[in-house]
Amino acid sequence: MNMSSLDQHVLPRVLHIDPDTDAAVVLATLLVPDTEVVHAPTLAAARRQLDSGAFSLVVLDPDLPDGDGHVLVRSLREHSHVPVLLYTASQPALHHQAHAFLPKPWTSPRQLWHTVAHLLDIDPQVPSALQP
Repeated sequence: MNMSSLDQHVLPRVLHIDPDTDAAVVLATLLVPDTEVVHAPTLAAARRQLDSGAFSLVVLDPDLPDGDGHVLVRSLREHSHVPVLLYTASQPALHHQAHAFLPKPWTSPRQLWHTVAHLLDIDPQVPSALQP
């Protein structure tokens, strides 16, 4: 098979920074196969991921066990053009520094998908897994 004749579609990479592994599974389930999701449970792991590769979107719960995620938001805004979605159970005082904010767990999967699709500029059509 000639690989040059295939459509080489590159998926947008999403870095999900959240200490909650259940939330990571839910987010990955919603976004895959339309994106590639990488999970980082700590600020240190997130920094390693950001240093090692490019991402199209960062989804962040700033309440991290090893640091303040708001510091990361400010750093990304100053040194990068990567959009940031704050997805958190707390109402962060600095949510206006991100490109979007959604409260968890009250955000519906459909609303989460639409927000991610908007930030990534991809087809906002709800995946069949989210259809009634």
